[in-house]
Formats: sequence, structure tokens, C-alpha cells
Amino acid sequence: MENRSTGIPGFDEILGGGLTAPSTTLIAGNPGSGRTILGIQSLCEAVKNGEKALYICITTKSENGVREGLSNYSFYEEGLDIRVFNISSVERDPLTMLVELGNVVASLKPDRILVDSVTPIGFGFPEAERRRFIYSLSSAIGEWNAIVYLTGTMAEADVWRSVISDVVEGIVYLSQNIQRRGSRRSIKIMKMNNSDYMEGEHTFDISSEGIAIYPRINALNLDHTSELKRIDAGITKFNELSRGGLFELSSTLIAGNTGTGKTSFGLHFIVYGAMNGEPGIISSFEDNPTELRRYAASIGLELEELEQKNLIRIIYTPPSDINSCKHTVELRKNIEEIGAKRVLLDDISGFDYVFEEPVAKREHIANLLRFFKNMGLTSMLISGNRAAGNNVLVAEIPVSSLADVLILLKHAEIDKEIRKTMSILKMHGSDHEKHLIGYDITSEGIQIGEFLKDI
Repeated sequence: MENRSTGIPGFDEILGGGLTAPSTTLIAGNPGSGRTILGIQSLCEAVKNGEKALYICITTKSENGVREGLSNYSFYEEGLDIRVFNISSVERDPLTMLVELGNVVASLKPDRILVDSVTPIGFGFPEAERRRFIYSLSSAIGEWNAIVYLTGTMAEADVWRSVISDVVEGIVYLSQNIQRRGSRRSIKIMKMNNSDYMEGEHTFDISSEGIAIYPRINALNLDHTSELKRIDAGITKFNELSRGGLFELSSTLIAGNTGTGKTSFGLHFIVYGAMNGEPGIISSFEDNPTELRRYAASIGLELEELEQKNLIRIIYTPPSDINSCKHTVELRKNIEEIGAKRVLLDDISGFDYVFEEPVAKREHIANLLRFFKNMGLTSMLISGNRAAGNNVLVAEIPVSSLADVLILLKHAEIDKEIRKTMSILKMHGSDHEKHLIGYDITSEGIQIGEFLKDI
């Protein structure tokens, strides 16, 4: 027995390294969830690597009709063996189908087999007879010595009630939730014959290139025992206010009302790092790259020049297109490619489009922050502040307790003048300035001014 790759991006990762050969896996899900594409794509990738693969299609179409449909996908391989069984015959006489199938397998000796779908087999039979047939099919599969996929149209609750779940080593469940902004597709491992698979729900996309799976964050709580150094946030006088600067690997949340310059703080943090040997990633859910470059230039920051030197990468994702797992995979890819040491998320309220429950959003951001630390990054998050009134102590951001540093930006009326004010509400592991601090944003960047009053 050995582990073999499925050939599908992200699938091996959530399976814990691929599939055991031989083994049988049920790919279950609701209609339109992508079960057939997942199975056929894996078969075609195996063909590209020199394996023999057999697709058993239970349908009303001809083999030419099936191949014509598959040719729309870039992964399709002409070398895939296809055998078509008429769905009406299979419903009435599954045993004949089983005998014919056994003869085909014996003749071809394939390394991988997909039976799509087992749901209509013996559909008109009493349940007891269907169970006996599934056991017969299982015995036959045991003699094939191959990686076998079985697809089934089932609701999640029905999977465990099906006899098929008793005779397979693995169960993969795909679902499709049609929402106002499009479909959200998810995949999870319900059962697998190894203990290394990733639990929980992962997301995936389907395109003309096939399926791409985006594993959810699985951030371990690593212990960074070495003494962490201080780093410069790139803002004049901030080191003095923070008693030495931000800690390496720390997470800073900049919260504030509209127009307080939250993004300016983030741009200073990223640009200064890139200028001093710490490449950075900007993940923006609001401003596109052109807008960010123009904004940076207006405050004296040469963002575009650093991009051209591959010291800064901008990942722009419109809120309507945010897929939390895909976003994390894209972050990791870009972090590794440029060796990033700093990352900016602007604005984390974009995750509100993804998570209906605040608890789910909080969990995702907590995992993101741990993920950044594990990858050796110092992070900065931008968030709006929904708290009303002029109380500078109030910051109504559900994830504020997750960050190591919390900086609150507000407008305040002082001597009949609207002033921008900053207060450092917390800084783990360090003393910090306790006064309310005034600041301005000019063509030369953020200019921190005088203390305004005690808080």
C-alpha cells in the first residue's frame, strides 16, 4: 500500500498526503456540487502520469456525448477509458452490470476507477436487495486492486444511513450553497483511512480548468522562545510613544472612524519595512492597486517603485469576491514568493461579506494572526470603529482583543476645531504613552503632534 497524489490542487493537502492505493472513496454531495468533476479530474491527472484510468458512466448519453462534455475542461485526457452503462438497465438489472464491469476491469487492469454514480444502481429494488448488491460490489472492488471512486447524490444526513458508508475507506462530501452573491462551494472529509487528514470545511472553485481546493487555515500555536526584537512602524515619533516600536511578529489593529487615515498608517508600516529589507504584502478589500498607489504618492510614499522591485505585493479582492480559504492560500503563495516580513489587511470588515456569524469571523481572524506569526510576519489590520460618541476609550471592534496592539483613531472637537487624535489603548509586553495624541496627515506623511489631554 502506498499514498498517491490525486493531482488536484489542495486535495492532497486536506487528505493528509493523497489516497492510499488500493482504497475506495465515496464522493457524495448534492446535485451540481462537483462530484463528477472531482473524480474525472483525478483520473485524467493520473493518465497524464502514465496510469491507466477507467471511467464508468451510468447515464443516458453515448460515449461520444460524454467525451464531448468533458472536452470543455482543460484537464481532459483522450487516453481516459470510458464505459457507458444505460441508467434504465442499471436500475433494473444491476447484477448484469456488475458482471460486465468485472470483465472490463479484468481486461484493462486500470490503476484508478470512477463509478459515477452508484445512487441509481438497483433503484427500484427493496432496500435489503440493494444492500446485498452493494456488498457484492464491495467484494468485486476488493479484487480490482485499484484506487476506486464512487460518486453518490446524497444529502449529508443520508450519507451515514447508506450502506455504502460501511464499505468504503473514505468519504468526501461536497456541497453548494447558492447565495445572493453567487455559489459558495465547500468540501470536507467525513471519513478517511488515515489520521492525517484536515478536519473541518474547506472551500473550492470550479472553472474550465477543473476544481481547485483551498484548505482552511490550520495554524499551529508555535512557541517563539527567542527574544523578539523591536521594529520601526515607519511613523515619526511612534517609537517614542510605544517605548521602542512594535514587537517583531506582533499584530496591530488600527481602528478608527472614516477619514482618520487608517490606511495611511498601514501604508507607512509596509513601505518603511520594504525600504529597510522587510518585504511586505498589502491585502486590500476596498482600494484597488491604482488607488493605493495614488494615495501613497499623495503622502510622500513611493509604493509603485517598491512594487517594481518586488519588495511589495498588492492583493486586491473586491468584497463580493472574497473567499476566506482562497484568500489565505493566495496570501501564503505571495508571502513565500517575496519572502515577506510584514503584512497589511485593509479592511477586515470585508470578511463580513463571508461570515454571517461574528464568531466565525473572529475565529478566522484569530487563525490568520497565528498563521502570520508562524510564517514570521509582523501584521497590521485595519478596521472601522462602530462606537458612537466622543469617548476616546470606546472601540467597538469584535476582534480587538485578538491583537497585541490596539490603536484607536478618532476625530475630536478641540477648541472649536476638528482634530485627528490617536490613543494607544493596549500594547502587550510594553509600556506605552497614555496621553491623547494629536496628528496630521500631510504631503509628507503622518505627522504626530502634541499631547492633547490625559485619558
